[in-house]
Amino acid sequence: MKRESILFHGIIPPMITLFDQQGEIDWKANQTLVDWLIGQGIHGILFNGSSGEFPSLTIEERKLFAKEMTAYVNGRIPVIIGTGSTSIKDTIDLSQHAESIGASGVLIVNPYYWQFTDDNLYRYYTTIADHTSISILLYNIPLLTGKSLSSELVTRLAISRDNIVGIKDTIDNIGHIRELILSIHQVRPDFAVFAAFDEHLLPALQIGAVGAINGTANFAPHISVQLYESFKRGAFAEAIQWHQKLIRLMPIYQYSDPFFIGVKEAVHQLVLNYRTGARLPSGEIDQPLIDKINHFLEQNGLK
Repeated sequence: MKRESILFHGIIPPMITLFDQQGEIDWKANQTLVDWLIGQGIHGILFNGSSGEFPSLTIEERKLFAKEMTAYVNGRIPVIIGTGSTSIKDTIDLSQHAESIGASGVLIVNPYYWQFTDDNLYRYYTTIADHTSISILLYNIPLLTGKSLSSELVTRLAISRDNIVGIKDTIDNIGHIRELILSIHQVRPDFAVFAAFDEHLLPALQIGAVGAINGTANFAPHISVQLYESFKRGAFAEAIQWHQKLIRLMPIYQYSDPFFIGVKEAVHQLVLNYRTGARLPSGEIDQPLIDKINHFLEQNGLK
């Protein structure tokens, strides 16, 4: 019997994974970041997402990180674990593991590499949902998967399984978020639609989204949190002011490839005050990027 779905909302940072100089998980650094983020008022946290470099972790490392970090959070905020994989067996295994360690939900990206039909993806997601009772968020990121989850498919999934409770829509098109909300909320008003691009947070809230799972919340969560809280209490002029601050953070996604390297450097400068290591294929952070991030943070009043 499926348990009652947990309703996620607000600002949920897709937390980066910090490594030591040998490329192994740096537990102390990750715990420091978690404590700092919780102190900034976030409404939940995502481990092993794209920003968390999940493709660079083994299955056993993904389980270990999920277990240790969920235990460290210790119920202070809801924990979501990224469990998506190209293998349905691994995805089910990781999702069942997330449920067993007390996570609040899982985030599942559609299989990447090959592009599948909507019918293929419907069977993929419903099969996973039938093998766990944990709350499932779909993860739409066509930039990396090559396939966008259509509003028709997401609505079909929302209707079919109660434990498919929401979606992170990482797509540079606010119209797609609008289509999702208008379609799904006719049949499933409790379905949670999250923006992912920071600049979409305010307009997405205005059309019925419940929050954002956005990268800048790793190093400047207070801006997104204050925007969200202002909007929820009807202080719309204040929300607009926070929105204007938030959109000025968008350039950080252009400073490095992949973008999470620049985000990590912002965390180094604002939270840790020291530099962690990296895991290949990601490389060490060079001085030009360090200087660029320092200037960016100063420009935005974060230092």
